[in-house]
Amino acid sequence: MFPFFYLGRVTDNADPESLGRVRVSRMGDEEGVTDWIPVLTPFAGNGTGLFMLPEAGDQVLVLVLDSCGARRLVMGGLWSEDAKPPETAENSAADLNKDGKNCLRFIKSRSGGMFILDDTEGAEKIQVIAPGGASRLEFLVADKKISLLTDQDLSICAEGSLIMQAGEIQVESEKGIHLRGEEVFVSAKNEMSFAAEKDLTIKGSSIALN
Repeated sequence: MFPFFYLGRVTDNADPESLGRVRVSRMGDEEGVTDWIPVLTPFAGNGTGLFMLPEAGDQVLVLVLDSCGARRLVMGGLWSEDAKPPETAENSAADLNKDGKNCLRFIKSRSGGMFILDDTEGAEKIQVIAPGGASRLEFLVADKKISLLTDQDLSICAEGSLIMQAGEIQVESEKGIHLRGEEVFVSAKNEMSFAAEKDLTIKGSSIALN
């Protein structure tokens, strides 16, 4: 009776025609491997879409559409005792829905990079976290704060203008702060002060003090 489903395990995901297909062996029949079959995705367009291939070894659900098995489709992946669901380690009560509130939606890559939507009441946040967790961009709703943290170098580059506007801006460095440009202008509507615990040096071909 067709169509019907069966559980399989991905044996190969390096599609020679680059069409996002995989090969699958049926559970209990590891010797029998399908030809290249497509993987269902919620968005597939011409050069656009959501591209998330299952890994080799992942358990998947296969739909067979005809009696000769020529038309098959991977419907999606399934976790199992051998391949358990991931955890974020960012909110232990919500991980794996331990608190029963179903607050987490997230993507976790093989290397540990994560995109997290956390709907925990009173601690709502959106997080983009690099592998290892030391570098992260977080939208912290309860704290009314956007936080960007890293233990690596941080570079912000723009071919055009870079504009920063805020009610107050503070710049601090444990080592040094360097400003360099063909022209540098600093102005204040009210007071401006310069202070140094040691020497203060001002150099220029000419200096005008008004």
